[in-house]
Amino acid sequence: MIPADQKAYQNPGGGRDGGPEMRRLRRAIEILEEEYGVPQSRGLAPIDILVQTILSQNTTSANAHRAFDNLKKRYPDYGPLLAASDEEVAGLIRCGGLANIKTRRIKEALEKIREREGRREIEEAGERKGEGGEAAGMADPIELDFLAGLDPQEARDYLLTLPGVGPKTAAVVLLFGFSMPFIPVDTHVNRLSRRLGFVPEKATIEEAERVLEAITPPDKRCSFHVNLIRHGRAICKARSPLCSGCPLREICPYPDREGQKG
Repeated sequence: MIPADQKAYQNPGGGRDGGPEMRRLRRAIEILEEEYGVPQSRGLAPIDILVQTILSQNTTSANAHRAFDNLKKRYPDYGPLLAASDEEVAGLIRCGGLANIKTRRIKEALEKIREREGRREIEEAGERKGEGGEAAGMADPIELDFLAGLDPQEARDYLLTLPGVGPKTAAVVLLFGFSMPFIPVDTHVNRLSRRLGFVPEKATIEEAERVLEAITPPDKRCSFHVNLIRHGRAICKARSPLCSGCPLREICPYPDREGQKG
């Protein structure tokens, strides 16, 4: 349930076009795309997006990409990774930080996905065998493609059962892997969406996700998410944001607080 003080954010201004707040949000998307371009997909499989997102936790984007590239060069498929020692895997991803913790999370998540897919394969093989077909073994390669056939909320609930997967990681996988209607809220998105006035100051991360998902055009969710992060790193920093040179200044209520923390 959306708290009463946040209901206005679900349809700010009303009307067919969503009102002034939604027009302001669309203008923000336009400005950010003019400044940073339209984000391009790396074309990763959903399972790769999951692994890379786990690697991105508590580190920089550059370090996460480096760790992921190291891992994929050694293990193009994830079945052999599960058979590898924790020490070997951790050595490959150490540049991304928290290598031992992330190794366990990745291997535990992959194992749980393989178990789920293995059970499904066995059930389907049993049906085929009953019809004169041959039984199959455990599913391989490990993948998340089955999520495409699920309701978005059901897919999200499944991902949240995996070790090391929280709401943001689940939203990243579903948005970028399946174009499902989610917006991941990380520290940059959380900060900027409040400064821009799109999300109530006291909203939780979960509430911020729901508000942004409700007011952001479906075909612009990837762009808005990625470019908010880019803008948060380059201009709208947590401390001493560079408001005087900000391209969003025309629509932002925050500039009068330039130089303040928050």
